[in-house]
Amino acid sequence: MHKKIVEAALFMSSKPMELNQLAKITGLNSLGYLKEVLTELENDYKDRGMQIVKTPMGWEMQVNQEILPKVAHLTPYSNLSEGCKRTLALVVYKEPVKQSEVIKIQGNKAYSYIKTLIKMGLIKTYKEGHTKVLKLTQEFERYFGEEKARIKEQLDSELKK
Repeated sequence: MHKKIVEAALFMSSKPMELNQLAKITGLNSLGYLKEVLTELENDYKDRGMQIVKTPMGWEMQVNQEILPKVAHLTPYSNLSEGCKRTLALVVYKEPVKQSEVIKIQGNKAYSYIKTLIKMGLIKTYKEGHTKVLKLTQEFERYFGEEKARIKEQLDSELKK
């Protein structure tokens, strides 16, 4: 029964779940046993369209990386606001781009968009002089199911239309 609850929780959750969250949902006091359940689920999902994976932010169910490029277009990326999408498009197009340049183009609201994108792990920042520089992460490629170079090509072709 615990395995079914963990599987359902990972399926329903829109973000990775930490062990303590899963323990609370299942009522399990043994994190060791919970890890065994997660390992069993990982094995159950091998060679399937979905997989159970441990990420730096916790455990999650996601589309198998091998087939993600074939199905990624089916999701509208609904958890990204229009502002976040515009900010992300700027970063893709101009990477690496100074935060100050993004703010100049989008205005002060871009600070919150950048913060959201960092929290989601889609971009990262590093300090350069008095500003921060924004870059895409590996998570960006996983999220969209495409290499960033390919996404930039698509963006370039859209802008030329």
